[in-house]
Amino acid sequence: MTAVPGRGNLPRAPTSLVGRSEAIATAASVVRSGRLATLTGPGGVGKTRLALAVAADLVDEFPDGVWLVELAPVADGAAVPDAMAAALGVTPQGVDRVIDAVAEAVAGRRLLILLDNCEHVLAAAAAAIEVVLARSDSPRVIATSRELLLASAEVVVPVPPLGFEAGVTSDSVTLFVQRARAVRADYAIHDEQTAAAVVEICGALDGLPLGIELAAARMAAMSATEVRDRLTDRMRLLTGPEHGPDRLSTLRHAVAWSYDLLDEEERRILGTAAAFSGGFDLGSLCEVAGQDDDVEMLRHLDSLVRKSLVVAHHGTERTRYSLFDTIRLFAVEQLEAAGLGEITGARHAAFFADEAVRRWERWSGPEWRIQVDWVQAELANLRAAYRWAAEHGDVETATDVAAHAALIGFSIELFETVGWAEALLEAAERAGVRRLPRLYAAAGYACFVGRAAAAAANARRATELEGEAGYESCEPGYAAFIQALGEVYCGNLDRYVELTGQVARLPGPGRAYAIAAHLDGLQSAGRVAEAVALADDAMVAARDLGSPYWNAYTLWIVGLAFSKTDPARALAVWDEGTAVVADHGVRFFEGFLSRDAALLHASHGQPERALALFETSIEAFVRSGAVSQLVITLASIPALLEQVGRPGAARTLLAAMAGHPGSFHHVPTLDELRARLDARLGAEASERYAAAGAALDLPGAAAYAIDRLDAARKSLGGGSGDGLAGLTARETQVLRLIANGATTREVSEQLFISAKTADNHIQHIYTKLGVTNRAAATRWALEHHVVHPQDGDDG
Repeated sequence: MTAVPGRGNLPRAPTSLVGRSEAIATAASVVRSGRLATLTGPGGVGKTRLALAVAADLVDEFPDGVWLVELAPVADGAAVPDAMAAALGVTPQGVDRVIDAVAEAVAGRRLLILLDNCEHVLAAAAAAIEVVLARSDSPRVIATSRELLLASAEVVVPVPPLGFEAGVTSDSVTLFVQRARAVRADYAIHDEQTAAAVVEICGALDGLPLGIELAAARMAAMSATEVRDRLTDRMRLLTGPEHGPDRLSTLRHAVAWSYDLLDEEERRILGTAAAFSGGFDLGSLCEVAGQDDDVEMLRHLDSLVRKSLVVAHHGTERTRYSLFDTIRLFAVEQLEAAGLGEITGARHAAFFADEAVRRWERWSGPEWRIQVDWVQAELANLRAAYRWAAEHGDVETATDVAAHAALIGFSIELFETVGWAEALLEAAERAGVRRLPRLYAAAGYACFVGRAAAAAANARRATELEGEAGYESCEPGYAAFIQALGEVYCGNLDRYVELTGQVARLPGPGRAYAIAAHLDGLQSAGRVAEAVALADDAMVAARDLGSPYWNAYTLWIVGLAFSKTDPARALAVWDEGTAVVADHGVRFFEGFLSRDAALLHASHGQPERALALFETSIEAFVRSGAVSQLVITLASIPALLEQVGRPGAARTLLAAMAGHPGSFHHVPTLDELRARLDARLGAEASERYAAAGAALDLPGAAAYAIDRLDAARKSLGGGSGDGLAGLTARETQVLRLIANGATTREVSEQLFISAKTADNHIQHIYTKLGVTNRAAATRWALEHHVVHPQDGDDG
């Protein structure tokens, strides 16, 4: 037997690593403290490069050398000991097994063995390592594999893709630029178009270093935009040098290397998983795959996770799974090649259609949060199912997806789903699909995104279809309720009162939300006493229904009625509504509650509070895309700006809203305000401000309003003044409240924001002030005169 020669055979790394310093330190620590570190991850993630970097980092700690054993060329597990012996320079003698000779040669030696690419010979590699480590405590082993070895003393070190979420400052983009310079020395990102293209490339390639390096190599002859635009054909586009290892010379080979190691059932399941968009859970995978035994499915899924082909995302209640997009595209190719693409797409679409119907039937009660969370989590799958069904002429399935995703999704501001319903109406009408009334009702929610007339007409059509045989409608009165919303957005208040009154008199769950809507119509029409008389009945009905959404809706409406007669009670009701919004995440009403509380504070001489609440309302409606409500909110602000001595800003914003007729309907005092401002400013100045406002589109008007609100608050003492410690105006508000003893919950209630948002503000304040607790933040506030010892609660 020939002894192992010294110092090893570690090759020099051809290029530097990017974004792996933490991973190197972690793996090196595992090697020092343990005996076997297995680096795992998908093909192309850079396991070999990382292992080589770790080995190079440790080379001085192993006087007997660092030895690389390349297992990729080893086709038969029985040859693993021979590969180890060859790399280590061990020549077996006599009748000993080769692995015994290797173990004997390295026993007592301080050396590091790196077994690279073990996934296709897992059992043999694990067995060989077991023999070597059983003989002596001195050697250490690093293995790279797309799957765990399951050897004793194994410590797994996952190798994640590089981050790309930070845009041009991310590790992915840094790697791209570095590798691009290897083929074009002057390569740099000089403009926004290139920056955006590079970021998209890195995201589309899932942050996998191999894909990024291959894409960067194309900079020798292409631009980043040209590569980005061709990534749908990435398997052909991203090829490496002909002399590179076959398994890594193209992105296809990197993925195919793992795919070829799967058995037939694992390939089928991976193909089914590839039909999902945005992830999946065990139950949905079983349904689409037609697998009744979820334990057996979990066994296969676990195997795919261990092989780094499926990613497991562990939650508190259930695990969700996903595929890197590069792997998913390859699996789809294989699925299509096997002739299974159509049937898998159909099963996926049918499952989500059935599930959407089932969940909508539970949406309106205590399970509201469960159902909307499902739509939020499965939005990408619902979108894919809808598109697949529509493109393949399966209008029935497409209708079930679009109608019910919208009937649920609107309540969490997923207005994209309403667009699906609208786009499908013509085809569904021609096909006479069974749930056509529900599709029309869903399209009625377009009133929230600025299409009020079409929304009212669509909901009206839903009510017409309800009386025809062969159709399945929403619950009695629901389509009429949606029509009423469209009518009021069109300015037809009398029709709104009439329709909501009709629905409120119907038996069943619809009565709960219809009473609130009818109450709203009455108070809007000036029939305040009648509205207030319905308040208790409305709140009881909403609580009995049990839906956080309808409860928040009712509390908002009841507060509107009380705001006309009992402002203190209105604020108390709105405080309750804000708590429901915060506790259950009913963000739909955050903007409504903030705006109407702002109007109430403004009318009662509390402009600073009103300014802050209007800012929150604008942010909420911009976030949700609720165009109609954003218009109403922006139109409500000029009067307050005039009140706080900013007539120019008021005239500018008023002119910006003049292009939105609905604003003058919902805020009827605008004409009077315009005349007053024109007289105050004078003709020349007023025209100048009006011209500036007329040039603003709706997003521009929102941004302008927030800026002017913030400036007004600062002038009233509600901002951070000179920007102490870099605090924003909202953070200064929060600091003042917590310095006066407010809890996080009280901050959220007083500022009409969620408890989570309040906590985020508090943590940002601590970071900016360099403190770690409320006591220290309070001392800072006192020292810098943000709050004074005699101050009380500023709510």
